Amino acid sequence: MKTWKTLATALFLALAGAFFLAIAWKTSPYRALRPALPAFTEKYIAGEHVRSRDGAHWLIRIPSTDSGLEADYWIDQIPVTMNAYLKCVAAEQCPPTHHRGYFRRYVDELIYRLNPVSYVSWEKANQYCAWLGGSLPTEAQWRAAAGDGRYPWGDQEPNLTLANFDGYYQGLTPAGWLPLGASPFGVLDLAGNVREWVLDEYAEQGGIKSTGDIGRILKGGSSSDFATTLENDNIQWHSQNSAGFNRGFRCVYSVR
Repeated sequence: MKTWKTLATALFLALAGAFFLAIAWKTSPYRALRPALPAFTEKYIAGEHVRSRDGAHWLIRIPSTDSGLEADYWIDQIPVTMNAYLKCVAAEQCPPTHHRGYFRRYVDELIYRLNPVSYVSWEKANQYCAWLGGSLPTEAQWRAAAGDGRYPWGDQEPNLTLANFDGYYQGLTPAGWLPLGASPFGVLDLAGNVREWVLDEYAEQGGIKSTGDIGRILKGGSSSDFATTLENDNIQWHSQNSAGFNRGFRCVYSVR
């Protein structure tokens, strides 16, 4: 009798566990984790507008006819990851990030290496892009890649399946983990996770000029920012020498 009760209990727990996992998988924003697959990007644009940069990261071609800019350009589909940045450090072409204390885990522990790189200043971000033959995007290039909607995905108000913002995930998520928030071109993470450095100087920086420093624009908002900062037209700024947990970047490349 006890054996049957034990088996029945085990079966009940197994079924309950399977049901829980099925619900979690169905409702989790991570269920469609496929940020680097051509099958995902080709939902948005033709195959000739997608190419592999290094076998692991994908570039999206933004046509000038859609962007209003003078020429086509390539842009990283996801923000530069910790893994990618550390390759530049290992090649002695980039300085280390500014992670200190508690935040060293984002450098030292493998589980965090798929997150966007953070604690990089504007200058370090630009140095990394130059190493790969690119540059930081201008604000106009970043804005064009985000599309014509209020947010990269359109006009729907942000939620936890579209972007990492307002402390929902208690920190950074791996780059590209919320594909429902893709722009019309298939560019991911343009809203939330990390604010992204762009080339442009912030013209209304006020007193910062008295320090001899320069303010630079960031786009997209971060994991700790409110929904309004995720809007495509929103602008944030920091000193170009400032590095923080909510600051990252992606690169653009000319079409040759």
